[in-house]
Amino acid sequence: MNIKLFIITMLSITIFLQAQKVDSYEISAEFFPEDAQMYNNPVSPDAFMRAYSTVKFADLNGDELIFYLHGELDIDSVLADHKKIESKSEQVLFYYSYNMVALKVTISSTDVIADKEIRIYYSGFINPSRARGLSDYMFVDRTKGVFLRSYGYSLWFPIFIQSDQDSYDVDFKKVTVKLPADFKCIVAGELVDEYVENDIYTAVWKPGITDITDIQCAAQRYQIVSKENVFVYYISDKSNGEKILDYAIQLKELYSKNLRAVNEAVSLYIMEMPRYGDISSGNVVGVSEKNFSSFDDGLISKLTIAHELVHPYVEIPVSIKNPFYAFVVEGFPSFFQVYALKRIDGESYDLDKVMRGIEKSYLEKRRTGKTRRGNKLPVEKPILKIEYNEIGSYKDRFVLRDRVWLFFYDIWNQMGDDNFDKFLKELFLLNSINYENFEELILKYLPDYGEKLNIWLNTTDYPGELRLVN
Repeated sequence: MNIKLFIITMLSITIFLQAQKVDSYEISAEFFPEDAQMYNNPVSPDAFMRAYSTVKFADLNGDELIFYLHGELDIDSVLADHKKIESKSEQVLFYYSYNMVALKVTISSTDVIADKEIRIYYSGFINPSRARGLSDYMFVDRTKGVFLRSYGYSLWFPIFIQSDQDSYDVDFKKVTVKLPADFKCIVAGELVDEYVENDIYTAVWKPGITDITDIQCAAQRYQIVSKENVFVYYISDKSNGEKILDYAIQLKELYSKNLRAVNEAVSLYIMEMPRYGDISSGNVVGVSEKNFSSFDDGLISKLTIAHELVHPYVEIPVSIKNPFYAFVVEGFPSFFQVYALKRIDGESYDLDKVMRGIEKSYLEKRRTGKTRRGNKLPVEKPILKIEYNEIGSYKDRFVLRDRVWLFFYDIWNQMGDDNFDKFLKELFLLNSINYENFEELILKYLPDYGEKLNIWLNTTDYPGELRLVN
């Protein structure tokens, strides 16, 4: 291709992608409506939702607007300037939807130019799927509840992002959710209002300027315990709900002091979730039912809560194309759960014993290429070579857990407690991360660590000098 033509083409693509960037959303969703229907025919409301989203754009420079919804949903209508406009729908493969299928909807930008705003009405079903993995808890089910996430998982509102693009912050001005009267709902941000009228429960949330990936929606027949701006939504186990509440308050105090500063005026919501539902979305944390009910039985529940709660405290802005993406997004939270337990439980948590066990397991995985249960592992890659779309293969299993843990434990031991805490405070003041500024910060506290850092992050070598047990 002619170089000049290639540059023009690439600029056109860039403008097209920028043109679809959303400035703000207002979302209204209703689950299990008794008058549910599709194509003018009554349907069962038991897995049904209907909604509309008002979407405002910053700029419109391209010829088309394209958005994506969960593949079982359908468009009822699209309005611009209070008039119905034409839209074209087709089902497509979409990796960043948990069932791998999305409804791709295309409209003409010329229909939206007047006020750069559209309102999209849609409805349909959201059922569990194991197409992408075992984490099939995302669904709409009148008996079990509503458990939805956003871009990357369940597309319950229109997403103006391609499957492999970075997410971005949008002003979610208001999210209104309607359910039967015995439900309660958690979205994100601030709970502005909730009430029951005519046997319909309504919750109004104001997420504000939030990353698109953090707009989840969960609803169940919850009860609530709260203290110090922390709210725990539980189904029946009040005793463990209260214990989780106290533990979360301790974690918040530790993370705020030693890691990244976050807005402590924002309420924290912790909710009991189905199996696989251990999640973190902004100021909302999900704890799977097993970990919720077994809080007293061992360290797994504490580690899980510490892991999910730590996410906003260890965030550093990083694009999916940045080599540090997997390291920051999953590696950092993975390690700082054990950091939290050591800091809170002190000598009663034998971190050295834990790390020796991690090392033993890591060496065995390297030798066999399998988990202790005999399941095949992905090929070992250097920490900084794991791509964004490979995170699911490595997190909680290999490299992003064990090697990352061993790396952070090594520099913690060599820096000592005081310097390690100073290092962390500086690390989480960064507004961007790359190898140069990360290495510079490491060398500030460990001047002779350059070669070891390279081995840890850029190779799969594990020489004796790095090992806990030679």
